[in-house]
Amino acid sequence: MAREKKRRIPTDAAPAAWANPFAALDLGLLPAEPACAQPGGTGVPSVQGLPNNKKTRIERLLLRRSTAHRGGKTVLVLEGFSPAWSATKLQDLLHELKTSLGCGGKIEGRQLELQGELAERLLPLLEARKFAVKRGW
Repeated sequence: MAREKKRRIPTDAAPAAWANPFAALDLGLLPAEPACAQPGGTGVPSVQGLPNNKKTRIERLLLRRSTAHRGGKTVLVLEGFSPAWSATKLQDLLHELKTSLGCGGKIEGRQLELQGELAERLLPLLEARKFAVKRGW
């Protein structure tokens, strides 16, 4: 007894119904271009007219104390940096803070760790650099 041939779907050309799933939609009611994008148009202002929020936005950080797994030594952990901060920018900020405070520190992931109990001296330095700092203790 001979085996039946398998029915195969042809893959050489797509059927007309699958060529464009949106072909049956009626788009006659939609305008070709929004009114605000046309010169002299009314409506919502364009993006060029709005202020650049990235330059005016204040970075919000969380400052917390940690002594875990450090033999009782206090470390200030500064976290909450936006993804726009590159590793070199974080390294530069850490270097400035370490030289201003006279302490040690390191970068751990996206967090800055500063050695010592220096929160009262650290907060004015961060506020001068336009950071909004919230204490986590």
